[in-house]
Amino acid sequence: MAVILLVLKFTLIAIIYFFILKVFRIALADLKRVSKRKGDRSAEGIPVSGAELVVTGSTDPAIRQGEVFRLKKLTGIGRNRDNTVNIQDSFVSHDHARIIFKEGSYILEDLDSVNGTFINGARIKDPVTLEHGDAVRIAGVTFKFVRWEYEVE
Repeated sequence: MAVILLVLKFTLIAIIYFFILKVFRIALADLKRVSKRKGDRSAEGIPVSGAELVVTGSTDPAIRQGEVFRLKKLTGIGRNRDNTVNIQDSFVSHDHARIIFKEGSYILEDLDSVNGTFINGARIKDPVTLEHGDAVRIAGVTFKFVRWEYEVE
């Protein structure tokens, strides 16, 4: 009986160590993943840059004024739930527009939507490079394009 209890104790200890090892590996993998995010370097003297769309007006109840959408290398906009910016408005196409980060610039492209994509009140047909402060309107949602860059000390 004592031998069985001894074996059970060692088995329990082994299971606990295995659990701790798994938790440690998952935490380490998450730390590595976060540290590899592009555009968010925090080392001293390294430039940090990024861009976002800030909602300045919306007829879509799911999108509130002041809401912020951080732009990725490829940001999809439309009714399709896979898009980064999901607008549930019948005047928005499933894949309405996209913003691509290319060669240091954010480029807005309308994806042949029926109702169009507007920058500063003008409908776009060709891809347009976004400038800080541009107003982007898709159906009843208006965004302000905000871009920043600074150096971490």
